[in-house]
Amino acid sequence: MKRTLVLLLVLAMMLGLTPALAEEVTYRGLYSGEVSSLNYLTTTTTAEFAVAANVIDTLVEYDYLGQVQPSLAESWKVSEDGLVWTFTLRQDAQWINGQAEVVAPVTAQDFVDAAKYVLDAQNASATANILYSVVAGAEDYFLGTSTPEEGQDPAPVMAWDTVGIKALDDYTLEYTLTHPVPYFLSMTTYVCFMPVYGPFLAEQGENFGLATGNDTLLYNGAYYISEFKPQESRVYSKNPTYWDIGQVFIERIDLKYNKEAASISADLYRKGEIDAADIDNQLAQEWLQNPETADLIRPVRQTGFYTHFYAYNFKPEFDEIYEPENWTLAVNNFNFRKALFHGFDRLKVTLVSDPENPESIMHYGVTPPNFVDYNGLDYVKMGDMAAWTELGKAAFNEEKAKEYAALAREELEAAGATFPVKILTVYHPNITTWADQVQVLEQQMEELLGEDFIDIIVEAGPSQSFLSAVRRSGKYALLDCNWGPDYADPETFTDPFKPDFNYNFPEYTTDVDEEGNNKYQVYWKMVEEAKAITDDLEARYLAFAKAESYLIEQAFVMPLGYSYAAGGYTASRMNPFEGQYAPFGISIDRYKGQKLLDKPMNTDEFFDAQDKWEAERAELGK
Repeated sequence: MKRTLVLLLVLAMMLGLTPALAEEVTYRGLYSGEVSSLNYLTTTTTAEFAVAANVIDTLVEYDYLGQVQPSLAESWKVSEDGLVWTFTLRQDAQWINGQAEVVAPVTAQDFVDAAKYVLDAQNASATANILYSVVAGAEDYFLGTSTPEEGQDPAPVMAWDTVGIKALDDYTLEYTLTHPVPYFLSMTTYVCFMPVYGPFLAEQGENFGLATGNDTLLYNGAYYISEFKPQESRVYSKNPTYWDIGQVFIERIDLKYNKEAASISADLYRKGEIDAADIDNQLAQEWLQNPETADLIRPVRQTGFYTHFYAYNFKPEFDEIYEPENWTLAVNNFNFRKALFHGFDRLKVTLVSDPENPESIMHYGVTPPNFVDYNGLDYVKMGDMAAWTELGKAAFNEEKAKEYAALAREELEAAGATFPVKILTVYHPNITTWADQVQVLEQQMEELLGEDFIDIIVEAGPSQSFLSAVRRSGKYALLDCNWGPDYADPETFTDPFKPDFNYNFPEYTTDVDEEGNNKYQVYWKMVEEAKAITDDLEARYLAFAKAESYLIEQAFVMPLGYSYAAGGYTASRMNPFEGQYAPFGISIDRYKGQKLLDKPMNTDEFFDAQDKWEAERAELGK
């Protein structure tokens, strides 16, 4: 035994390791919102996406510069007509359980089984529409598994072999599309295209992906969930069988649950008990002015393209105390919506998130800048969207807001509405910036438009299952909503407003134009026309720009800007420019490729790293 220990010590010295350096590299963090599901095939929440991103691989992934890289697919090809995509899978990817035991190889059938599950309407996948929007036969299959609404005949039941997803052999996967989709490869990085081991799925049944422990999933990603105690802790461990294990530098991710994480993480970070912490703006200013703490924080990098907008709810389901019928009259009045639209001071609201440089995270459409371009021209500067991008801060116009308010009051009083119109807005209690933001919104808009015109009622929602309890249930009048892109095309930013979705239910509007056309139907017709253009990218982008511009002009939403995290400061022992980069899918949430720094990155180091990254990106376009 002594001889063995000596040999191990000699080997460690030969490799340049010391006992300290040979210890497991662990990242420690806090979280305040527990996931309600581990079922990546049905979920649609950001927190649950982040779990899936680290434990389940996709066909392709992105490197730190945003370039497509092979993942579970070693290679792929597309037919000349753009309809058939064929992927050749690697043969060294494995499914493991929560004890890191190998269960089975990853095969093409795993993608087929996952798709069949997603497209079964009885499983209520929140992302099924992404799959059936492009795959041949998928929508008909989905409808055939749906429960018809009362009074409607059931859709024909379709055989699975009518769906364009086939396992040609163990390691060859084929998708047949309904139409050419130039951005299809980017779509495969989304959760509904992830694989599942069919026998395990069948064995688990309704227990698959339950958020009760780590034994309701199998894993094939860079990490597996080695420990999970809901509302206590979640631990990711490095997958010892991983095909790309050389790119997994952090071996253990140890996350502790604490509902007060937002308020205590900075203190725990300073004590060295965790490796990252969100720093609110007030504390950031204090730390930057203190020589002992100035080097502990850095700016937050804009890594994703989550866009925020205030949405009017056209199908209110909130309590009678908030006067849903009166709100329905108001929200369907164009002049009322425009009064709020032009009375919304985005700058004041955004200052809450980034008092140093608020304009850097503001934008004036639903689609954010620098998402996609045509021959170097940013989509938001194309066609009808160019006017909104040019308008910028001028969208806030006190005179216009008051003019629209006067017109709205006259029309609404004639229709039987009462004033002030109660406007229920709800925020997540664990997101400090959100709480502060809506307080500013209330004060600013009531002061401008008058407390006799609107009464903005600010309330905290539940800390758990917020989206289900508030947005999806329609229990709000005006709500800060966000959307992240699922693929590299403007179409993805129309998805929140599609019929029968659960954002702000615009299809329920009764507002009509001068010709008597329902304004939502006008908008969605524009979207459908844009989606139908598949052979001319410029024409496609111009058509989407026309639709998006109309949505904003009719004030169905009030664009705000990037996510809360897209501004301000953070404390972290990770370089944000090392991880995978993509403005769509789930690549951005992966720990793979990230290293743990010996000390926190400071502001100077951040900008040096950013300059280096931007220079490398620029070289790609040459």
